[in-house]
Amino acid sequence: MLRKKETNLLIIILLIAGFFRFYNLMHDSPYFFNPDERNMGNAISQLRLPNDLSQIPICLISQISPKNDPGSSSGSNDPGSSVTNNCNLNPHFFAYGQFPLYLAYFSDQTSSVILNSFQHLIGIPKQVRDDTFATSFPSAIFWLRFYSALASVLTVLLIYLISQSLIHNSKFSILAALMAAFSPGLIQSAHFGTTESLLTFFFLASIYLSIVILRPKAEESRTNVRKQVAGSFASLRMTKEWKYLLLLSLVIGLAAGSKLTGLFFFIPPLTALIICINRATKKRGGKWLSGLLGYWVIGLFLIISSIIFFIASSPYNLIDFPDFKSAVFGYEADVATGKYPAFYTKQFVDTIPIIFQVKKIFPYALGWPVFILGSIGIVLMTLKLLLKLILSIIQKVQSSKFKVQKLRIRKYLDFDNLDLIGILILGFWIYFIPNAFLFAKWTRFMTPVLPLFAIFAGYFLSTLLSSRPSLRDLSQLRDFISDKLRDSSTSLRFARNDKIGKLGYWVIGLLVFISVLPGIAFISIYAHEDTRVTASKWIYQNIPNNSYILSETANVVDIPLGLTSPLKSPLLEGEGKGEVYKNNYTVISFDFYHLDKNQTLYNELINHLEKADYIFIPSRRIFINYMRLPKTYPLVTKYYQLLFSGALGFEKVTEITSFPQLSLSSPGRWPNGLLPGVRWEFPDENAEETFTVFDHPVIRIYRKVRPLTKEEYRKLFD
Repeated sequence: MLRKKETNLLIIILLIAGFFRFYNLMHDSPYFFNPDERNMGNAISQLRLPNDLSQIPICLISQISPKNDPGSSSGSNDPGSSVTNNCNLNPHFFAYGQFPLYLAYFSDQTSSVILNSFQHLIGIPKQVRDDTFATSFPSAIFWLRFYSALASVLTVLLIYLISQSLIHNSKFSILAALMAAFSPGLIQSAHFGTTESLLTFFFLASIYLSIVILRPKAEESRTNVRKQVAGSFASLRMTKEWKYLLLLSLVIGLAAGSKLTGLFFFIPPLTALIICINRATKKRGGKWLSGLLGYWVIGLFLIISSIIFFIASSPYNLIDFPDFKSAVFGYEADVATGKYPAFYTKQFVDTIPIIFQVKKIFPYALGWPVFILGSIGIVLMTLKLLLKLILSIIQKVQSSKFKVQKLRIRKYLDFDNLDLIGILILGFWIYFIPNAFLFAKWTRFMTPVLPLFAIFAGYFLSTLLSSRPSLRDLSQLRDFISDKLRDSSTSLRFARNDKIGKLGYWVIGLLVFISVLPGIAFISIYAHEDTRVTASKWIYQNIPNNSYILSETANVVDIPLGLTSPLKSPLLEGEGKGEVYKNNYTVISFDFYHLDKNQTLYNELINHLEKADYIFIPSRRIFINYMRLPKTYPLVTKYYQLLFSGALGFEKVTEITSFPQLSLSSPGRWPNGLLPGVRWEFPDENAEETFTVFDHPVIRIYRKVRPLTKEEYRKLFD
C-alpha cells in the first residue's frame, strides 16, 4: 500500500513537471530570441535527404567524400550527382554536436510521413512541397524544444531513482523529485531547444547507471554469476549484466555527440570502476593485481563503445574535422577561456569564480530555498565522505583487529551507501569546479548540476524528518576520533536520537512549500506575452510616425518587431484580422560596444542624440555590464549616467517587465483569483544576463522632452 502511494505521488510529480516544461513551449514564436537555438534551427533547415529514399545509401556515401560535396563543382558528371546535389547531412555548425540536430530533423520527417498518411486515409489531398525532405525553421525549433522538455521531465524521474538508490527512504526521493520538478533553471532550459536539458539528462543517467552497478542489491543477485567466472575475468562480476555498460556507453556517446563537454560524464563510471577495484583488492587481501585484467576489459569496452556511439551520433566531427577543430578548439574555446574578448562576455570581466555562481546563478536558477538547503546537503554529504576517508586511514594505521564496520558509528555515517554517495559527490565537484573557473560563466554551464541540488536538499530535509542529531552525538564523534589516535581499544556508544515532533513536520512542510514557489512564479513568464512583443505594441500605438529612434545593436531581433494584430490603431493599415503595423520609423541600432575605442562612433552618437525623438534600451546587456567598469568604458558609462539622470533631455515613459510573479489575479491566460490585484514580483534582472535577456528582458523607452544642440551634448560628455 505504501509502495502504491509513493508511485502515485511520483506520477503526480512527473505530470506537474511535464506541465511546467511543455506549457506554452513555443512562447516566443515566430521570432525565437535565443541565438544558440536559432543557430541550431538554421543548421537543421539545411539538412536534406534525396526525394528518392532508395538513394539514401548513395547520399550517405557521398557525404563522406569531399568531392561529392553538393557545394563543390566536382562530381557533377557522376551518375549519382543528381542525388548528391539534393542531399546534405552536414549542418555546417560545430558549436554543438550533430545528435540533437539529427534527432529533431528525423523526428520532423517521420511525423510528416505519418501525418500525410493519416490525411490520405481520411481523404485530405497530400500537400506537395518542392523540398520533400526539408525541415522548416519553426518545425526545427519545435522539435528541439520538444526533446529538451522531454529530457527535462525524464531528469526529474532520474532524480527520484538516484535518491532511492542512495538511501531507501521514500520521503527523501519524493522530496528531491518534487523540488527538481519546480526548479526555475530546469523549467527555463526546457523552453529552449538547446543542449542543456539533454546534457543534464545524460549526466544524471551516467550517475544513476554507475550507482546501479555498485548498489548492494546488484551484488546479492550476482552470487551465481561469480561462481561461473574464473581466472582474471572474475572482476566482470562488477556488473549485473553487460546491458549496464552498454547503456553507459550509449549515454556517454550521445552526450559527447550533443556537446563535447559530455566527455565529463565519464567521471561517474570511472569512479565506480575505481571503487570496484578497491573492493576486489580488499577481498583478495590486498592483492590488487589479481583480476585486474577483467577491469581493463570493462574499461576498454566502455571507452571503445562510447567512441562508437559518439561517432555514429555526430559523424561530421571526424568527416569535417578542420571545421570541427576550428569551432570547438578555436573560437568557442577562446571565448570560454577569455582569450577572445567577445562583446557578449563583458559581464564576466573581473569576476571571481564560485562567488559569481553563488551570487548570479544559483539563487535565481534554483530559488533561494533550494539553493540554501541543497548547499547544506552538499556539505553534509561531503563531510561524510571525508570522515570515512579519515576513519579508513585510522583503521589502516591501527591494529588489524579494529574494525570500524563493527562500531555503531556505522549507522550514523551510512557506511553501506557512502560508496554510492561518493559517485554523486565526485561527479558534482569534478563537473562544477572546472566550469566554475572558466572565464565565461553562463548559466547554461551550470545546468547539469542544478538537479543535484534537489537531491542534496531532499537529503538534508529527510535527515531532519528522520531524526534530530544531538550535540552529544557530535561530541562523542569528536572524542572517538581523538581517542582512536591514542588507543585502538576505545569503544564508542551513541545516544539514541529522539524522533522529530509534530512541530518539526510543520517546519519541514513550510520549507518544502517555499522551495516550490520560485518555480511556480517562474512559469508566469510563459503565461504572458514576451516583453519584446508588448513593447512593440506599445511603440506602434504610442510613438508617432516618422520618429527618429536611437537603439542598441547586437540584438537577435530588434524592436519594434514586425507584428500582425487585430487591434485597431491609427498606425495600422487594413481592416480586420491580420492587420500589419505600418510606420516610417528611423531606428538606429547603435554600436555602443565599441564607442570608447572608435572616435567616429562618438561623433555619430552626438548626431543621433540631436536627431533622436526616443531612445530604446532593449535589455540590460550593455548598461549593467559596462557601467561597472567606468575606467575601461568611460564614454559608455557617461552616456547611461546622463540618460538615467535626465541630463540628456530624455525622460523614461515606460518600462516593460515580465518578472517571475505569484498572483491571485494575473492578467493574460491565468483565471481570475478570489482576491483581485494581489501580486508578488521577484525581479531577477541582476542575475547572469542570459537568464533574463532570452525570454524576459526588461525594456526601457525614453522620450525627448528637452532638445539640446550638438555642442551642448559634447559639453555634457566632456
